[in-house]
Amino acid sequence: MPNGSLSDQMCSDGANRLTWPQRKKIILDVAKGLAYLHYEIKPPIYHRDIKPTNILLDSKMNAKLADFGLAKQGSEDESHLTTRVAGTYGYVAPEYALYGQLTDKSDVYSFGIVILEIMSGRKVLDVLDSSAGLITDWVWTMTESGKMEEVFDQSIREGQEKIMERFVLVGMLCSHLAVALRPTIVEALKMLEGVIDIPQLPERPMPLGHESFQSSLLNGLQSSG
Repeated sequence: MPNGSLSDQMCSDGANRLTWPQRKKIILDVAKGLAYLHYEIKPPIYHRDIKPTNILLDSKMNAKLADFGLAKQGSEDESHLTTRVAGTYGYVAPEYALYGQLTDKSDVYSFGIVILEIMSGRKVLDVLDSSAGLITDWVWTMTESGKMEEVFDQSIREGQEKIMERFVLVGMLCSHLAVALRPTIVEALKMLEGVIDIPQLPERPMPLGHESFQSSLLNGLQSSG
């Protein structure tokens, strides 16, 4: 993979090298890869560690999912409960980190985080600005304040704003705290492609940066490590 990982492209000024068409294609490629894992393979496979370092880019910037070391086969009919939570802080779905409930929606949550990172050029957690909190909290704040355009990475702000807005909204929906409110990856892909409409966003969930969530999420990951 000559172009390394998505993380390589987004390091320091790397995000500015990604054009809007490239970002759009990467997001769609990842969605298609997850749709294959969740629906084309029987029983389905849950990746459990969707993040920029595990998304590799070939010479034509086609995105491929990598590192299946944490992947787990799931049941087609019910969620998988596990006492050993695996994944990377910031990308792990809350219900999985807190209760060990693993479903296809766990990968959808991670995918939503990656969408927001790609669209904004920001990392899931801004270590240089502690007041910004997690990317989900920041995006919700910007959107509710009518400042959606500020979510877009500066290098792509002059472009197809309506389509970019759709991608951000899908990212917000996929990374919603409530499992039932997240779309399946197939539904998310159709929303991204404009095949189906995006439902009205539900009420804003409690910010993940809230102390009660932070301590519980960290404890869940540390106890299972």
